[in-house]
Amino acid sequence: MDNWKKISFLVGVFAFMREFRPIEPFYAAYMTSPYINCTVEQVPKELYAVGSYSMFVLIIIIFLVTDYVKYKPVLIVDGIGGVLHYVAITNRPSKLRIQFGQAFYGFFFSAEVALFGYLYAMVEEKEFYQKITGHARAATLTGKFFSSCLSQILATTYGTPPFNALVYMSIFGMSSTTIWAIFLPPVKNSLYFPNKKKIEETSMGQSTVTIYNPQKHKDSQKIDNPENNSVVEPEDSVISTLYKDFKQSYSDPYVRKLCFWWAVAMGGYLQVYAYINVLYSYVLEENEDTEFTLYNGAAESLNTLIGAFSAFAISKVNWNWYSVGDIFFAVGSIIAAGVLLCCVYCRNLWYIYAFYIIYGMMYQTMLTIAESEVAKRLNKKCYGLIFGFNTFIAVCINTIIIFGVIQGHFIKINIAQQFLIYTVLYALLALFFFGSSVLKMFKDEGIVEYN
Repeated sequence: MDNWKKISFLVGVFAFMREFRPIEPFYAAYMTSPYINCTVEQVPKELYAVGSYSMFVLIIIIFLVTDYVKYKPVLIVDGIGGVLHYVAITNRPSKLRIQFGQAFYGFFFSAEVALFGYLYAMVEEKEFYQKITGHARAATLTGKFFSSCLSQILATTYGTPPFNALVYMSIFGMSSTTIWAIFLPPVKNSLYFPNKKKIEETSMGQSTVTIYNPQKHKDSQKIDNPENNSVVEPEDSVISTLYKDFKQSYSDPYVRKLCFWWAVAMGGYLQVYAYINVLYSYVLEENEDTEFTLYNGAAESLNTLIGAFSAFAISKVNWNWYSVGDIFFAVGSIIAAGVLLCCVYCRNLWYIYAFYIIYGMMYQTMLTIAESEVAKRLNKKCYGLIFGFNTFIAVCINTIIIFGVIQGHFIKINIAQQFLIYTVLYALLALFFFGSSVLKMFKDEGIVEYN
């Protein structure tokens, strides 16, 4: 088996098991159930907010140390963090214990950046990046689909979600993830922290800028001194090298543009994914409907199934994304904005389920292309740095919305009105990419091929 296929399979299994968390579609319902008895207002303001603040702090640490520990240890600890998160909400937990678990969820989410960093670090051939990104994204969404289907089947069978059973199944999923991560092949060399005992030659990878400007491309070398068998280290410190790599990676306008979409869209996705279940409970409460059977698991399973199919299908499309990407992201973002706007005013839960499914399909499809296109143009050692920074910006957006809107420090709005904020985010992205497309057309650049 080719190496890229082997790594794609191993990472795909990890991603699938990582998403086996059957409690997630009914997490908000569990928090507001008689087992815990939180109100719909307390869930986002006092519980979810802890996880968001935890993400904000930990994502900085994660993307700085990911390369130092060579990715795999972060994946192992990621699974452990998931186990601790769900252990904390077993057996009628107190609010303090739930908040403690949310802190571990912040780490669990933050460590996701190591998954794709590991994938790209283990595969040398960049021509396969679109395929392996699509495979990993499809595996992630398939895991969510299987998990959500199971939770919905159990909820329908018992007439109400068996919350404790779903929590213990989630613990099983996280434990399996941890065990699988232990047996993943290791990344052999740290890219920013090489073994000083070895004499190595390292070179900066070429971004799009250096591809078209070869004179700007210089090799960074270590010099061997044969007299004392020592290694003369480069003058640049790790911090200086990180800064140079960061600057070089973002010197490519195409990468900057895709990273902008990635960060803002992910910031919106974090909010939608966290609060869609709260919206379901809010709508039922507002409609005073106590007899409606929740189909949160079914909605989540369809969301992920269609998203997985879209991510896998788009990975097979051989378009010149530099040429057609602006229109693609503009149209996709405006569709996402449209269905989120419908969630603001709709009070029919069946329609809201449908809007969420459409949103998930569009987001996962666009994210697959954004990730693979950025990865193609990065130096191998920059994956953790750039992916981590994009996620950090997304978490910053998420945290600002949590602090200013959900906790009411800037404005006070209800759960449904929150989705108007998310609508604005995607509408601005659509406007940006439509504008970029028009500018490109006026400049008459034509199609530019990247090697």
